[in-house]
Amino acid sequence: MTAGKLLRAAVARRDDGASAEAHALAAEALEAAAGDESRTVEALLLLGRTSLDLCAYAEAADALEQAIVLAERLDGEAAATLRVLAAADRAALERMLGRYDEAERRYRIALGLARPDSLDEAAVCNDLAVTLRFAGKLDEAERLYRRSLAIMERELGADHPDLATLFHNLGGLAHARGDYAAAEPPARRSAVLRRGALGDDHPAVAADDAALAAVLDALGRDEEAEALLRRALAVFERTLGAEHFEVAFNLGQLGALLFRLGRLDEAEALDRRGLALLERLLGAEHPDLAPPLNNLAVLLAERGRASEAAALHRRALAILERSVEPDHPTLLACRDNLAALNASPDESRSP
Repeated sequence: MTAGKLLRAAVARRDDGASAEAHALAAEALEAAAGDESRTVEALLLLGRTSLDLCAYAEAADALEQAIVLAERLDGEAAATLRVLAAADRAALERMLGRYDEAERRYRIALGLARPDSLDEAAVCNDLAVTLRFAGKLDEAERLYRRSLAIMERELGADHPDLATLFHNLGGLAHARGDYAAAEPPARRSAVLRRGALGDDHPAVAADDAALAAVLDALGRDEEAEALLRRALAVFERTLGAEHFEVAFNLGQLGALLFRLGRLDEAEALDRRGLALLERLLGAEHPDLAPPLNNLAVLLAERGRASEAAALHRRALAILERSVEPDHPTLLACRDNLAALNASPDESRSP
């Protein structure tokens, strides 16, 4: 099979949520592309993306660094797009590793490479906005999301399924600001668009369901939120495997929801399972560990285990103070929870 056919098959399998199969096909495509530098870059990019999907970060870094170097040698409009993609995908790896300053720097380089008002610019604006949201730079993140949405609606139409990612992210931004009523419409819009394109049994649809569940939980609609989260977890475990970031993250989300419902034994078991998996996948210092550390601390405080809770709050604070803005919502919540714990160890708090 030619490199082109292998790449098309790999993209199709990745779009179906079968990242492991897509990764194997991308590796075959890389071998078949020998002597064709443009196809080689495409194969390296897909190999990097599927490695990210599978949480194989060292392999992703190797593939993407090769793609960046090789793309610099290419000419023409297609080569310009490949350079943007290579720079942006390498930035995505930094973001996934929790290195937000470096991710931002690399995304701004990619944005400078993109043709103005193009879909490439829209994609990089969205990805940079995600990074800025994680770092707590919410106002600039919103401006970039809106810029990306305007370009995509003009180029693709208002009902194109590719807009689902923007609505997902706008819902997440409103949720991060605590404006839960404003978060629900874009979160639902994302789920509708993506489910219509991909069906129920796809990890991207599960991610939309999980994001909507977080909004509904904050709005007090517990039953719908729990059902959505459990459905999302089942899809993630079936399609991505039990040892995946999405599984780890959403175990913690479900644990936090069950804590608020008073189901402390279930919540603690889920919190600990999700936290342990995140540590195995990301290491002990990644910023994504801070929210589950905070949540577990709040739960332990509720159970009267104040010293354990305080140690977890301090660990979360140490992680966040190195990686996010001083007014980041999670950082502020951790500080408030630790202060409340020190002031009144028996007082209950919410994650």
